[in-house]
Amino acid sequence: MMPGVHLTFATSSGRRRALLICLTLLLALALGDATARAGTTFTRGFVDDVWFQAPPTAKLTMTWIAKTKATGARLVQIEVDWTAVEPNPPKPGASPTNPAAPQFNFAYLDQRVSEITSAGLTPVFLVTDAPRWAQGPHGTAVAYAEGGWEPNAKAFGQLGQALARRYSGTFPNPLAPKHRLPRVLYLQAWAEANTPFHLAPQWTRVGSQAVNTGAVIYRGMLNAFYAGVKRGDPRAKVLFSGLEGYGDAPFSGLNRTHPVTFTQNVLCLNASLKRLKCAGGAAHFDIMAADPYDSFSPETHAVSPLDASAPDLGRLTKVVRAGVAAGSLLPRSPKPFWVTEFGYDSNPPNRAAVSTATQARWLEEGFYTFWHEGVSAAMWYLVRDQLPPYNVNYFSGVYFRNGRRKPSFTAYRFPFVVLNTPRTPAQAWGIAPVAGLVKVQLRTGSSWRTIRTFRPGAGHIFDFTSSALANGYYRATVGGQSSLVWRYQAAVGSKPAITIHRKQ
Repeated sequence: MMPGVHLTFATSSGRRRALLICLTLLLALALGDATARAGTTFTRGFVDDVWFQAPPTAKLTMTWIAKTKATGARLVQIEVDWTAVEPNPPKPGASPTNPAAPQFNFAYLDQRVSEITSAGLTPVFLVTDAPRWAQGPHGTAVAYAEGGWEPNAKAFGQLGQALARRYSGTFPNPLAPKHRLPRVLYLQAWAEANTPFHLAPQWTRVGSQAVNTGAVIYRGMLNAFYAGVKRGDPRAKVLFSGLEGYGDAPFSGLNRTHPVTFTQNVLCLNASLKRLKCAGGAAHFDIMAADPYDSFSPETHAVSPLDASAPDLGRLTKVVRAGVAAGSLLPRSPKPFWVTEFGYDSNPPNRAAVSTATQARWLEEGFYTFWHEGVSAAMWYLVRDQLPPYNVNYFSGVYFRNGRRKPSFTAYRFPFVVLNTPRTPAQAWGIAPVAGLVKVQLRTGSSWRTIRTFRPGAGHIFDFTSSALANGYYRATVGGQSSLVWRYQAAVGSKPAITIHRKQ
């Protein structure tokens, strides 16, 4: 009898039916030793400014919005540059939270948010980069230019309130007086706050001790922003800053704060995850976030236990859960986890980068790894390659600059992986681009044999594990669409490899 299966034999026919059920279950296990699931979702999005680039013609904008939607993305991150939307402080008598006040410049956001939402995409605001008037004293010229020197928490909260109110779904649209501006439900409080490029100073000396000043500054900013956003729209969701995946010892290296350390300090927790007394009280946010950039496979763990590469995001989840349990993170509710930025350059066009095939493989592995770590949404950087020079710009698009698709387009739209790690069953995993009958297939000679079928909804995950998966080439299909092809090898220590087939 299988563990956990309990049958009551009432009659001889009942015995036969029960025996048939058991034999069926055992046969299924013998054929694949598989467990299968379908139905959970994993939301994908993009980080880019392709929708804003010159010339800002309606044709160009809608072309790239359409190309973005064609990937299956649902989320579009829009950077709200504080310097651009509020370059000068409120004048005497002007309201610091009224979204129609003269110090605000929201016109370009109104247009892009309207275009993006009309295409069925969901905008996510990343609010960052303070103007000089909203930064503290005694900063360097470089720090002021980067917009991160001791940003004024009160002013940041007021901006959050103005944004949330304007994009609450109730504010009149100046471009269409009889209509309201669309709603923006998600607002992220600052970019990569554990790096001195975005928030400084990260560390200060107090006697013989190094104090993580960046975490203290950020806790004040975060709480002010959270309070302001909730005043503007109580249903809006505030995201934690997307954290850089790696850190350095205080006053060394790039002077980044390890993401685990930074999160502990923002949440007033010590290294043992016990609550500490700290100024400002509990931290407030709705969604945890990280930006786990790497120059190697997303299956590679970080060396330091205080860092959080793709397969280590659970380290941050552990800290967040401890904060909720200790009451140092409010509201006291589960926090979804989003990856708000990641990506890999490809060759071509960047000769220093990985091949387009490897870029596609790492994209799919990244999605799978994030899902495995409990992430519910991930945003890739970029939609389209930028322009050279290669040591300044990025070439991580799923489209080349001219709009031609890379293999990573298919990897993004129809992710599918077959992974093997030592001493664990093989894992086949994917996301259906459309609703319908998904077939997982093994290549046999010149044909494809279906070994599993699922009926997930569009954007839903299908997956199974098996300890008896044959070596070979695998793909998934649905509605006339095919994923990229994966070569699976069961040998211990083997690494999966992707084979790009132009025609399936």
